[in-house]
Amino acid sequence: MRTVGVIGSGAAGLAAALAAAGSGARVTVYESGERVGGTTALSGGNVWLPAHADLPDDSPEQALRYLRSLALGDFDDDLAAVFAREAGPTARRIEAASALRWQPLAYPDYHSELDGGRPQGGRTLEPKPLACAPEIEAMLRTAPNISAPVTYNELVSGEIDRERIAERREQGILTLGRALLAGLLQACIQAGVSIRTGTRVRELPAEHDAVVLASGGFERDAGLARSFLRGPMCAPVGAPGAQGDGLRIAMAAGAALGCMSEAWWCAATKVPGEEIDGAPLWRLILTERARPGCIVVDGGGRRFENEAQNYNDFGRSLQGFDASAYAFNRVPAWMIFDASYRQRYRLGPLTREDPDPEWLMRGASLEELAREIGVPGGALRDSIERFNEHAVHGADPDFGRGSYAYDRFIGELGPLGEPPYYALRLLPGCLGTKGGPRTDADGRVLSISSGEPIPGLYAAGNVAASPFGLAYPGAGGTLGQALVFGLRAGDAAAAD
Repeated sequence: MRTVGVIGSGAAGLAAALAAAGSGARVTVYESGERVGGTTALSGGNVWLPAHADLPDDSPEQALRYLRSLALGDFDDDLAAVFAREAGPTARRIEAASALRWQPLAYPDYHSELDGGRPQGGRTLEPKPLACAPEIEAMLRTAPNISAPVTYNELVSGEIDRERIAERREQGILTLGRALLAGLLQACIQAGVSIRTGTRVRELPAEHDAVVLASGGFERDAGLARSFLRGPMCAPVGAPGAQGDGLRIAMAAGAALGCMSEAWWCAATKVPGEEIDGAPLWRLILTERARPGCIVVDGGGRRFENEAQNYNDFGRSLQGFDASAYAFNRVPAWMIFDASYRQRYRLGPLTREDPDPEWLMRGASLEELAREIGVPGGALRDSIERFNEHAVHGADPDFGRGSYAYDRFIGELGPLGEPPYYALRLLPGCLGTKGGPRTDADGRVLSISSGEPIPGLYAAGNVAASPFGLAYPGAGGTLGQALVFGLRAGDAAAAD
């Protein structure tokens, strides 16, 4: 019997393990953390899988047109074509092999205005709430950034039944990324996969015929991030285990590398004292930027981007370099909002009823707030007055906020009103890196010298070079490709 080792236990790793076991291999999953899940456990669990069974008016051809319209940077057209063709079958295969069931989300594609995009949404799937056996849940890492077992459909609709949430807690029903993991993990265990947690792998284990690298990115290793990423990148949002172990193994094996300067970018903030596995816990700032009564400004007090853009593209914008000042003047940037915003919306762990914490800057006037955060008061006031002048009419002539389907889906354009005013510090961060060994369509790692597959070595997920280049096509774009190429890598590892 062929033996396969899988390094990493996020969505890509468990998908690879499930596929390899289903093909008859004896499979062992190695996880450096004490529990299973990696960054997937901290995520929303959404997967971007176009042309699935619940979307009869979509097609692989339309999805590929859309991906090609996003083709900037280190884009791999061959792998994009495979992804578009296999996305729908992957969704069906996961349901057939596990207890997971999908439900579509109305999320528009992030750039649905481009050829092949879907402004009406539907390409993003989320796992339905999943009843989880206590022994399975005990194996999963916790998600300190998520406060309740809600679904994205509930968050989007605003229809959150507190009694239902309480019942889910009592009954061990999981949602979001932990539901995705629970379904995959349970299926793996039923298929005979061995799970070894607390086992960090730094070199190829010799006892296996094949090894699938699925250990996530390298964003939590400061040296690797400094060497490879375009910068600055100050706030790694993913799990602390993303230390680049898989990247080092691939480099030692002579792998060709791709997409090394790219990541799944975001804006993030830090609540003092919050940690994850002893490392800083950074919080992704997502829909908060798109709500009425707020803007984002740079160190000069000026707006610089459409605040409602998807988090990947907005996060990239925080890396802008001011040549005349010789500075990254959006590090930090500041999300400015008014008293009404503070009274209406939750902000990370901060509820509407909580007293204002020290980490949230506040001013009785715009001038006082500007002094608190160190930006020019006149520029800040000018920025807000110009924004308000047009926002009351539902327009943003400077950056087009509110004119895109995605903007309107996650937020609403509205002016800043009465004081006190608040400022939240934002830093450029990422959910995970996109760079790593280049692979073929079956996850085989390619040699830098010959361009041919390195025997017995495979990769999938954030450890591998993303086929999408600069692009983030839609909500769940990270996990969608992780599942597609995780399954294909597992199939090939068991069969080659």
